[in-house]
Amino acid sequence: MRAASLFALLSVAASCGGERTSRVASPGSLAGASSDASDRSSSDEPAITTTTTAAAPTYPWAEVTRSPTPLGRASSPDPREVALSELCGTADAALARVASEIATTRARGLGAPDADAVVARLRAAGEPHVRPRLVTASGRAPLEDSTVRALFAASPTRGAARCGIALAPTPHGGEVLVAVMVEALADLGPLPTRARTGEWLSFDARLHVRASSAKLVVLGPHGLPRTVPTNLDASGATRARFALDQPGAFTVQLVADLPEGPRPVLEARVFADVPPTPPGDEVPAPGEDAAAPRGAEPADHLERMVAALRATERLPQLLRDAKLDALARAHAERMRDTRTVAHDAGEGDLQIRFAAEGSMAAREIGENVAHAPTVARAHRVLHASPSHRMNLLRADYTHAGFGVATAEDGSVYVCEAFAATR
Repeated sequence: MRAASLFALLSVAASCGGERTSRVASPGSLAGASSDASDRSSSDEPAITTTTTAAAPTYPWAEVTRSPTPLGRASSPDPREVALSELCGTADAALARVASEIATTRARGLGAPDADAVVARLRAAGEPHVRPRLVTASGRAPLEDSTVRALFAASPTRGAARCGIALAPTPHGGEVLVAVMVEALADLGPLPTRARTGEWLSFDARLHVRASSAKLVVLGPHGLPRTVPTNLDASGATRARFALDQPGAFTVQLVADLPEGPRPVLEARVFADVPPTPPGDEVPAPGEDAAAPRGAEPADHLERMVAALRATERLPQLLRDAKLDALARAHAERMRDTRTVAHDAGEGDLQIRFAAEGSMAAREIGENVAHAPTVARAHRVLHASPSHRMNLLRADYTHAGFGVATAEDGSVYVCEAFAATR
């Protein structure tokens, strides 16, 4: 679609990355959720066994998602790893499993996974916390204790710090350390990872931080995410029930309204009558296979994928806007240069940047941001996020701009800017 320009339209609002929506009449009102994986989930109850017709998974997914997952006797934890875990938080078996997988890969010289791959491994391990922090180190074995301690100087301070640490030998006498840390603002009771289509499941959690409200967002294989009635009592106990209304993979995300605004605090995957997919082998998003002309710019390819996605949902197509393009491109380049994935990379969030441009106006605006190996993978990641898919499939958006910045390693930083003009 040809680029157009937005001129004096209506009042300005913002919905940044699906993270918040603020209207001019009430700029402090916030709604929605961010799925920031980088930065992008209290129970000692027994595991729940759920009857399912799905085939056995090809990757060892946990039977339930829950937290915390104490180190059990059967896991035979390495004493040195347990001792090191105390430097960065309470040792957690699910985090330790992911740390071990990454350490083994690193020891073979294959590098560290990106943030989305780490999150995918956490979900497979039955770990529901968001925004994991990955710390790695390598050197001659054994690594010095002082070196390891220095790595955890900036460990999480809010909520309960949880940690999984793994050590792996390299072929040439070296050692690799990997720590996976999360900030546990809440904990989740057992939630099955496999179930039947039409089954109702209970989501039971407990918040460890003050929140004025909480809501459970359910994202199915297709269509918009939906919010289900959620109860939060004075003790932090949170409960909701949801149905799996179609076969396929579901993402459920608990969003808490914290003093600084809405924030996702727990996330889990549930597979209805389909086998869980191995991390990194998720089903492609609708529109991901949209072909781009030879020599097309990455931003043009992203536009085609979004257009194809909206077509599958019978939504109006978005008009490409030159000024939104400029905003998106500048922000993608800023994220690349600062190596961050955020709605504010040092120059303000989208509402501030939109207002600073001066010649544009819209009733609402929104923004999606991502970092991924390819543009197609960025599209898949955004589609898999409840808040970002909401932006992609909003029926009232009329215009869009796309920015892609390529990093030195070939990965891409992506920004999508949306506007509703009527």
